[in-house]
Amino acid sequence: MFMTMYLVLLALFLLYKFWTSNYNYWKDRDIPHIPAVFPFGSSRDLALQSGFQGYLWSELYQKLSPLQLFGVHIMRTPFLVIRDPDVIRFVLASSFFNFRDRQPFKRSREPLTHHLFNLEGEQWRALRTKLTSTFTSGKLKGMFPLFLSCSESLDSILQRNVNTVIDVKDITARFSTDIIGTCAFGMDMDSISNPNAEFRKIGIEIFKLKNSTRLKLALVNTFPAIMKIFSPRFTPKSVEKFILGAVSSTIEHRLRYGIKRRDFIDLLMILKNMNGEKIKSGDITKVNLSNMTMEMMAAQCFVFFTAGFETSGSVQSCCLYELALNEDIQCRVQKEIDHMIENFSGLTYEAVQKMVYLDMVIAETMRKYPTLPSLTRFSTERTVLPSGHVIEKGVRVLIPVWALHRDPQLFPEPEKFDPERFSDENIASIKPFSYLPFGEGPRMCIGKRFGLLQTKMGLITVLKNYRVELTSKTVIPLDFSPKCILITATEGPIHLKLTSRSEDPRASVL
Repeated sequence: MFMTMYLVLLALFLLYKFWTSNYNYWKDRDIPHIPAVFPFGSSRDLALQSGFQGYLWSELYQKLSPLQLFGVHIMRTPFLVIRDPDVIRFVLASSFFNFRDRQPFKRSREPLTHHLFNLEGEQWRALRTKLTSTFTSGKLKGMFPLFLSCSESLDSILQRNVNTVIDVKDITARFSTDIIGTCAFGMDMDSISNPNAEFRKIGIEIFKLKNSTRLKLALVNTFPAIMKIFSPRFTPKSVEKFILGAVSSTIEHRLRYGIKRRDFIDLLMILKNMNGEKIKSGDITKVNLSNMTMEMMAAQCFVFFTAGFETSGSVQSCCLYELALNEDIQCRVQKEIDHMIENFSGLTYEAVQKMVYLDMVIAETMRKYPTLPSLTRFSTERTVLPSGHVIEKGVRVLIPVWALHRDPQLFPEPEKFDPERFSDENIASIKPFSYLPFGEGPRMCIGKRFGLLQTKMGLITVLKNYRVELTSKTVIPLDFSPKCILITATEGPIHLKLTSRSEDPRASVL
């Protein structure tokens, strides 16, 4: 009995010593830090993911103000947090090749993880170079009829909800699902009319944070070397099966009947066919376009879907919420929309691109509510920062975007919704690399133009015919969910009242 108790205590002691063995990591390197406490590290809430990431990192950001950078531990893993835009520029751009990876290891067991967001090194560069051509203005203009079709479906739903209270978060998410579905998968999702459409359910499933997922993330952060061996699964098998089946059947159907839609799948097929080979299954661990497989093509469609499904809908719903709070800004946006539609004899691609004030409003929305509360990088080489601090190979680097966007030193009166920050006269005063809604540097979001067009079309569809107003059910201010650890998503619905502009006496003065 005594020996058993002794061995248990010894095992616990050894575990404790192992767990805390690197808690002096930042102190030994003379880097300012928040001390780590067994077992959670520098922040219990961050370790347990028990709060919205934007709020939690902001607390640490403010606590260490005005330092350029500081170290923390999540569980037992050290993270370097950078809060100075000049150092951020160094990491994301100047020394990009030393920080070009996002994670410590690849999840090779999951076909859908072999996409542009996860790929590393030369694999990433090869695919990024080719896919960049799919998001040019010319390609987006070719897809514009698909955007219009989804906008018409959205408008038909809005017409049936005039003078009622709606959840704009739900409606904009369904609109975004249909846009992504038709442009990335070439499929009519019809989630605008049918909230229970399969793709809508798949999107919700992707971002659902289960307790098992929390545990896997904690283990990856605590034992990265061991977890690399086991390579835990993060994509539900049901999601994987659905996406692979949808992409495979769509491509086979188009090849059989010679169908062209000028959407993302068409563009992937063009890239593949440039090499004159048939699409086939096979080794998906190598990014060589002459060997692009069906699984790899599905992975690119999957990341297209996940990157645009929740993020664009979130920007649209937060924007409509702010416009309901700020009626003068809403009126000015509507005046611009009316003017451009009249000038171009309809809602055309060119008309949308000329809506400068709408661009400013969206930019301010993404400043106040960035879709990614933080950016992460993984150092691939030992690097000396401009401050003289040495970052060893293998260190996680985190950029707290939410905190940067709400720093009064960078954005005066950060809680105020002020699109004028992004006017031609004022935008130059924004410090470079302090505004990061799409990231920056060579690894910034490749779908930026697509995402902005998607967001504009949703907002234009609502605002050209309707006004949004606050209701007794509207939660002020917005609160954000801890359940979505990667993106910014509100806790609960965003309720607004939809009224017809044709019945509004103010419409005559717009």
